[in-house]
Amino acid sequence: MAARIVPVNPCAATAVSRGMTNSMKRNRFLVLGLAVTLAALATVVLRQGDAGAATASAAKSVAIRDFAFHPGTLKVKRGARVAFTNSSNVTHTATKAGAFDTKGIAPGTSVTVAFNKRGTFAYHCKIHPFMKGKVVVE
Repeated sequence: MAARIVPVNPCAATAVSRGMTNSMKRNRFLVLGLAVTLAALATVVLRQGDAGAATASAAKSVAIRDFAFHPGTLKVKRGARVAFTNSSNVTHTATKAGAFDTKGIAPGTSVTVAFNKRGTFAYHCKIHPFMKGKVVVE
């Protein structure tokens, strides 16, 4: 007769194995959540720039969201092209009388404006006049 080896508690091996699997899954989700949080934080920090003003070395774009222009002040070099991107769910404009007018920028679209003259261009949204921003061309 052959000897048969039986674990002291046959359920213990299964329980430890399941527990380790759940623990590993939980750790994966924690690491993934941490990575997503850090990526989101880095994006926010990079978008906000230095006290709300972006410089010429930063991306030349203005995001329109939450009924505001982000950044509120953008500094660029003469000849720069600035993309006004509407990330909201309503139409907006970016308008500086006598200088530029993007017309209506539909949600999810962009309009690019070339800045060929030095100066400060204070603009607003014609649809929502309380929305104001500035492009400083050096």
